[in-house]
Amino acid sequence: MKARTITISRQYGSGGHEVAEKLSEALGLPCYDNEVISLAAKESGAQLWEFQMAENLRDTNFIYNLSMIAPHSDIQEEPYSVKLFRAQSEAMAELAERGPAVFVGRCGNFVLRQDSEAVHFFICGSLAKRTERAVAQYGLAERGAQREVDRVDRQRAAYYGVNTSWRWGDGSYYDLVINTDRLGVDGAVATILDYLNQLE
Repeated sequence: MKARTITISRQYGSGGHEVAEKLSEALGLPCYDNEVISLAAKESGAQLWEFQMAENLRDTNFIYNLSMIAPHSDIQEEPYSVKLFRAQSEAMAELAERGPAVFVGRCGNFVLRQDSEAVHFFICGSLAKRTERAVAQYGLAERGAQREVDRVDRQRAAYYGVNTSWRWGDGSYYDLVINTDRLGVDGAVATILDYLNQLE
């Protein structure tokens, strides 16, 4: 099987991160998640918390206005959040240039859209199943778990939309969309491996 860079976008509770880790192990490729923003922070001079804040703000208007609370920014030509996203994107591209890898989240399918060898997947599931997983595996309290799963999804969709102008989860931006409700994580991994084989 030809080694390719893979991006995994995922709904919260779908098992997408676990899918990425198992793919990384099966293919013998590095898996990058928080390493992307760590590298971006190191090379841009920004702080790690600034990248995390940009990803976690609930109101997209606040994302655009992050420059107002950035401690080392005065008047910016563009929102500080745009510069953070650029730094993160450059870090991801730099890691991709080192060789095939598996990237989790962070608008990877958009950032690496010019890489003709990259393959992009979106992992999803029903709200009910994802809530069950979040409670069982991520430690969410049962009370309010469904609201939290939905909130994180809306947060991710807002971040993605603000930075890419694309619609998060739109199948036209991915090579394959996989629902883990029936397949589970292992089934999703097997499906992706089979898909990659079909590309040979």
